[in-house]
Amino acid sequence: MAKNWKYRNKGKKISESVIKEKSTEQLIKTKNFMDTLLSLRKMEKLYKTYILGTTKAISYNERNKIFVSFNLDGTATGRLSCTGYSGNKGKSMGVSFHTLPKGKEHNIRDMYVAPDGWDFITSDYSTMELRVLAHIADEENMKSAFRQEKDLHTYTASLVFDKAEDKVTNEERQIAKAVSFLIVYGGGAFNLSETVNIPLKRAEKIISKYAELYPGVFKYMGKVNASIEEDGYITTLFGRRRNLMNVRSNITKVKNRALRQGLNFTVQSAASDILVCAVLGIVEEIRRRGLEARFQATVHDSVEFVCPKKETKEVCLIIKDEMLNCNYMKSKLGVSLDVPLAVDLEVGSSFGNGEPYEISSFN
Repeated sequence: MAKNWKYRNKGKKISESVIKEKSTEQLIKTKNFMDTLLSLRKMEKLYKTYILGTTKAISYNERNKIFVSFNLDGTATGRLSCTGYSGNKGKSMGVSFHTLPKGKEHNIRDMYVAPDGWDFITSDYSTMELRVLAHIADEENMKSAFRQEKDLHTYTASLVFDKAEDKVTNEERQIAKAVSFLIVYGGGAFNLSETVNIPLKRAEKIISKYAELYPGVFKYMGKVNASIEEDGYITTLFGRRRNLMNVRSNITKVKNRALRQGLNFTVQSAASDILVCAVLGIVEEIRRRGLEARFQATVHDSVEFVCPKKETKEVCLIIKDEMLNCNYMKSKLGVSLDVPLAVDLEVGSSFGNGEPYEISSFN
């Protein structure tokens, strides 16, 4: 602890001597109290936002349902957004389905149930943004890992730390995972050091090794940055455009932020549009077959449907086929990916209690 270290809180200062005067037992009690207080505040926020929000929406709607709005242009990153729908009375009629939490101690998603005799289906893309990055960056090593159905983070860690995949520790896998996502969000060695609590020099070595493993990613980053600096905007795989005129700023921090936003936009926006195409393809096929299944929502990289139990297997086959093979995207937009996609299917009676649902084939 630094000799002159001081803790600041809303203008007040707590000197090092005050901390030193406290016994270990007192400090542990203080920490436990603060942890409990933070947990309480978190639970209060969840209760007010989702429990009370849903209850008020049900009361307003005068039936046991909520309504939400999905916005194709609601975020600067290009991701699909979801907001609680507001009626003409100016009152909320729903909550943001995108942010519904699911934790070990609380499962608010379990409030949202399928009709009696129906199933709630959730299908989630696995490592979607990194698969998109592998495609748009034309990074062969990363694409190869996905083609071999490897766990990318374990695979990356094995190469970064020079050890067999089955010898990779959880900590090493988490570091590799952090690097991959920091790259997507435009982070660097300092961010990695802060995120996984390792020395800066070690973080720099890991980033350098990562660049050797996946040179296409860093080449792509340079290409994106050059394009933004020249044009003041960037476009995605689907032609979406984001203007980033702050790249002209003389302030380095502002300019770098624009570059980070541009890189992230090319990945997040494309991933979101792939999901939207999947939804359109699934709904189109369900209607063609005359099934009763209904689309309910999307949450980040997942789609949610409900259907009569007698349709569950057929609907799951449709969902998996469309999400994996991108039939709608290929036929309507002429866009194909040269990296395989992966999905995890869950089926249950509610949004929160789904169990893995395995399908061996599309036959």
